[in-house]
Amino acid sequence: MRNYLLYLFLSLTMGATAQTDEQVDLKALYQEIDEAISQSPQFVAERGHQISACQDSFLTAKSTEERLQKAERLFLLYEPYKNDSALYYAETCISLADSLHRSDLIGKFRSQLAFQCSSSGRYTESLEQLRLVKRSDLDKNGLCDYYNAWMHVCGELGFYTQRPDVRQRYYDLQNLYRDSVLAVADDSSERYLHLKMDILSARRLFQDALELSDEWFKKVADNTHESAFAAFYRAMVYANLNNHDMTCYWLGKSALDDIRCAVMNQASLLFLAERLADDGDIDRAHRYVEFTKGCNVTFCPLLRNYQVNSVVHVYEKSSQAAQKRANTILIVASVVIVLFLIALFYTILLIRKTKHNNNKQ
Repeated sequence: MRNYLLYLFLSLTMGATAQTDEQVDLKALYQEIDEAISQSPQFVAERGHQISACQDSFLTAKSTEERLQKAERLFLLYEPYKNDSALYYAETCISLADSLHRSDLIGKFRSQLAFQCSSSGRYTESLEQLRLVKRSDLDKNGLCDYYNAWMHVCGELGFYTQRPDVRQRYYDLQNLYRDSVLAVADDSSERYLHLKMDILSARRLFQDALELSDEWFKKVADNTHESAFAAFYRAMVYANLNNHDMTCYWLGKSALDDIRCAVMNQASLLFLAERLADDGDIDRAHRYVEFTKGCNVTFCPLLRNYQVNSVVHVYEKSSQAAQKRANTILIVASVVIVLFLIALFYTILLIRKTKHNNNKQ
């Protein structure tokens, strides 16, 4: 026990030291985000051009194999952008794989479709797709997609149920599928790295998590959706360390990359807006929430619960700030009125006194 406590103390101390390793300029970062938001139509147009070019290639493809390749590319382009279109091209991939009698690819694309469904709150549809998958048909990559989809939907079902026994059952399944993902995923892949960071953070091994994050950033290109994902998980480590500035910085970096990539399925900017609202930067928080809300509605017409909670939090803070300003104005106005009445009262007394003295003379 003594050795364990010493190890825990050293882990926490090292984690605390890691918080101060980086110097950040939040003001400059927020200005970059503001500029990126103003340029968002250009980034969206660029993704639209990529999609259009790929759709043309899909329509002119001469073989089923080529059409499948283009359909998968379209799915990946739509995956973080527009959910309904991503679902459509996932189903197209399933159909094309079926025509090629590729049961391995059918299972892979069903798993990707299931994940896309659970990511947008369609849990029943996700489970239906996963139950159609024959695990024995899958290769290593297909298994990774399959286990990842199961892990995600079990976690979502566990989070939203109000029955403790059911919640624990789903969380136990989520943990099992997480282990399965880690067993088959490449240890340099995005899935492996973010799950490993989750585990290290849960064990309070924050220094190890930050070191793994450093390795992750060496594998991703700047200004990509992948770098945004890596930045988000680095922010979560700093959030566990209660390091406000570093959490805001990496949430901001994640949001900035996603804006520049025209990603509509956004979370980082919402979480950053919450923190800004708590800091009293209401105007900026409100702008970020409005922008992110528009993005997420573009991705999926119905906001998910965590998004609604973030939006409501910022609106509540905005309302409280407005009420506080109104109360301040009311108090100031009341003081001014009282002072005016006092001045008026003394003026009247002075006038009466002056008249009384004149009448005596």
